[in-house]
Amino acid sequence: MVSARIDSIKKNGIDWVKALGTRNVQDLLHMIQWNEDNNIKFMRLSSEMFPFASHDKYGYSLDYCADLLAQAGALANKYGHRLTVHPGQYTQLGSNKPAVIESAIRELEYHCQMLDLMGIGPDGVMIIHGGGVYDDKAATIKRIKQTISNRLPQNVRDRLVLENDELCYNAEDLLAICEELDVPLVFDYHHDMLNPSSIPPSAIIARAHAIFAKRVTLMERRAHADRCENLPADLPDDMDLMIEAKDKEQAVLHLYRMYGLAEVKHESLRPPAADQTKETKGRKSNKRAAAKNGDGNKKKKGKGKGRRKQDEESEEEEQEAEEEEEEDLDEALDNMEDEPTYVAEAEPQVPSPATPSSRSSRRRGARSIPVA
Repeated sequence: MVSARIDSIKKNGIDWVKALGTRNVQDLLHMIQWNEDNNIKFMRLSSEMFPFASHDKYGYSLDYCADLLAQAGALANKYGHRLTVHPGQYTQLGSNKPAVIESAIRELEYHCQMLDLMGIGPDGVMIIHGGGVYDDKAATIKRIKQTISNRLPQNVRDRLVLENDELCYNAEDLLAICEELDVPLVFDYHHDMLNPSSIPPSAIIARAHAIFAKRVTLMERRAHADRCENLPADLPDDMDLMIEAKDKEQAVLHLYRMYGLAEVKHESLRPPAADQTKETKGRKSNKRAAAKNGDGNKKKKGKGKGRRKQDEESEEEEQEAEEEEEEDLDEALDNMEDEPTYVAEAEPQVPSPATPSSRSSRRRGARSIPVA
């Protein structure tokens, strides 16, 4: 996925940025085909498909790429693949700053236009978290409800889904919003362990399913590790399970082999890393790296700040995130191959599940396990 920085937009112009988006959709066609060839039926699209499309100054419509998006959507629909999106942490519908809410609405409209132009049905949802609490959780929840009810266009609201997080809003908090507004809930198992509700996961799933039964069926487990070694217990049969792991499609193929869920091509496999980690592997902001090393403006970001620190980052560092965390890939656009290359490697040794379960065969017919 190729992206851009604001400096590059100023230097090269908006048509250059749009060309990046075109190239990303061309690559998406290859990705969908690869997923089909490897029995992966569920994928989350990158929010960086069209760099800065929702920006207040440099934003643009996706109509210029409508034909190519329609081709990608038609291919996914042909194979019965499910495509979803997860707008980032700055999509704050309950912010106490109107400008942040406006930015969040633009971000959702951008994602929605992409899915609409692809011809993706109602299963193509947009998953977001509740966001910060701004020192007054009740008032923030009220703003979230007002934004969803009064500000979101209908096509955006139709695709909106909320997900519990590990800091501010557990599943029980969001269920009250979701049931009142008929907004589906994605239940994140990992976040629930860190920020648990007073009701058990089975009850949360049942209540979430009642909302989804009116629209779509999606469940998600977020796992901040390279791969997952087991599936959650007591899963319903009629659900889609998303695996969010750093090894992406390899994590899915790993579970396919462990549980006998689908045939796996040997040439598509690669062995797991020898030293697996749960640390973030993404590119770090230059400013944050400098602050960590004691350079520039020093800002202490202690882990104990919790919710208030998340709120501050969501509000005060949005511009920094846009300008410094987006890679400038001018040369990559020229040097990128026309089609992804997949290299066959020695077959990795995959352990059997620790506890054999009848659920392994019961879930053989599951509709999809996605790439995160």
